[in-house]
Amino acid sequence: MKQYQISNLLSTDQMHRLVMDGDRFLADQMRATSRNIAKASDQRLIGLTGPTCSGKTTAARLFTDYMESHGHCVHVISVDDFYFDKDYLKKRADDDPNIEIDYDSEDTIDADLLAEKTESLLACKPTRLPRFDFRSGLRVDGVTVTPQAGDIFLFEGIQILYPRVREILSGTAYHSIYISPVSSIEVGGEVFLPNEIRLMRRLVRDFRYRASDPAFTFYLWQSVRENEEKSIFPYADTCHEKIDSTMPYEIGMLKPYLNAILPQVMPQDRSYESAQALLQKIQSVQTIPSSLIADQSLYKEFI
Repeated sequence: MKQYQISNLLSTDQMHRLVMDGDRFLADQMRATSRNIAKASDQRLIGLTGPTCSGKTTAARLFTDYMESHGHCVHVISVDDFYFDKDYLKKRADDDPNIEIDYDSEDTIDADLLAEKTESLLACKPTRLPRFDFRSGLRVDGVTVTPQAGDIFLFEGIQILYPRVREILSGTAYHSIYISPVSSIEVGGEVFLPNEIRLMRRLVRDFRYRASDPAFTFYLWQSVRENEEKSIFPYADTCHEKIDSTMPYEIGMLKPYLNAILPQVMPQDRSYESAQALLQKIQSVQTIPSSLIADQSLYKEFI
């Protein structure tokens, strides 16, 4: 496993260079992957996957930008939009004590609807796609796509590796991309491993964009990790391409957000000690201002 060793005494210019280099490295990886796919003219279905908070949305945009600049039309479909309504999942969880609402397991996705919409898109029929509203927990009507012959459909989500979803997508010419933080980061005398990096990303993202308090994110994390070990990591090597999305600057950039969020975990919460340990761990890390990131940076997904 690669490890970035980051100085804790960076000047503003050095910080800026670190941010630019990190974003450029991800863009270069996606550009190489896109070139490989563009060479195969018969590939219409692309699966972009990886564990939670890996940078799939940014990777999808980079892929789309490259393919469209070379004359291909790409439609990006988030598998998250095929979640069942929260009320339906809650009722099912109430009826079965072995089920928890985690939004990461295979049975939270309406696979029948996904299969129906995929078949319609491949047949070049006008197709109304769903959209899942995380704040309300409801699946609503989204955009209508009217594909043309030769269009490419990029399905993005952690669920791409799940058996039922793989079965739906792999019925025609198909190429899969796996993205995840792979490298660790050493900064401020502390080492941050890939899974810990993703947790930090998720704490910030869920608080800012999904109205989820940090105690709830910690609560979900155990089931998220269990599901990853069962349904994602064992199948990662089945993907055609693998991308490392660790950003060498990210611990310093997440620090001020985590400093604001983690103290909200109360002593009576089960995750209190975990929150305090993480809060203590990041204190020796030099802050890197989020103003240094570009509008198209991976880190716009999280902050």
